[in-house]
Amino acid sequence: MFSSTLSINSTNVRYAINLAWQRMNLSITSALAPQKAVAAAVRLFGTPPRIEHTPRELELLSTGTRYTVASPRGDLAAWCFGRADRPVVLLTHGWGGRGAQLRAFVPELLDVGFQVVTFDQAGHGYSDSEGSSLVHFLEGIEAVVADLEANGRKVAGMVGHSLGAAAVGLWLNGNRRELRAVLVAPPISVERYSGYFARQFGIPEPVRRAMQEYFERTLGRRWADFELPGSISRARAPALVIHDAGDREIPQAFGVALARAWPQAKFLGTHGLGHRLILRDAQVVRDAVDFITNRVSFAPPPARDGAAYNAPAPIF
Repeated sequence: MFSSTLSINSTNVRYAINLAWQRMNLSITSALAPQKAVAAAVRLFGTPPRIEHTPRELELLSTGTRYTVASPRGDLAAWCFGRADRPVVLLTHGWGGRGAQLRAFVPELLDVGFQVVTFDQAGHGYSDSEGSSLVHFLEGIEAVVADLEANGRKVAGMVGHSLGAAAVGLWLNGNRRELRAVLVAPPISVERYSGYFARQFGIPEPVRRAMQEYFERTLGRRWADFELPGSISRARAPALVIHDAGDREIPQAFGVALARAWPQAKFLGTHGLGHRLILRDAQVVRDAVDFITNRVSFAPPPARDGAAYNAPAPIF
């Protein structure tokens, strides 16, 4: 256990050092060679870190059945838990994450009668591809759902975290499925995030814009398609947005804005959990399961001049 922790910490340190070097290099290149800077920005923006699984994540995966799903971006590593004749709740992680990050949801969902499927998105964990994007995430969900349904399994719910939550929203907007969805710490704008990315790396706007045009051209989707309100205006699925007030990566205001734009969405605010601990909080997991099973009534998002709600109504 101790050696595994050292290995994970060492990986994180190497990634941080590499990131700092890339920041400096990209800032200088943007000033001296803009075309090279665009290529470098594309690589950095579209390449997620592959952070090693923790011992607890590996322990969870060892209790499931691993299988492979073919996707447009390569093979995806997936795991199923529970009886195959039960309805499925699909879990999808965020940028730089792994399917096993949502491990706390698995036993609770199994206990209430679901089968659980989680998977590593393209470019993450044990799945193929070096690069990734929101389009990759969207295609990953489509591939896994299609594979499940081809094998006679019904998807009844989804839980998405961060970029995975955004992909769940886009997928539901595109097909108008009415399964129940929980969106944890969702972002709402690729373009706005790219602006944050550019500021962090000292990239001037012309280089950022050229990077955006490259992704739109090669992936065949306009970033404008991913902006509120259009990105979820046609969604018909009941949705619960859960977001922490102290999230430093994706502000809670983004989750509130998404819940307001989503037809009939509910909102649950938390405190002191940040962007990742929220996935391991027992109360958050219970709230998510209660929403998927439709056992609890949750509040709508706060009014524009009100405070975020932070508690569900009593059980029916």
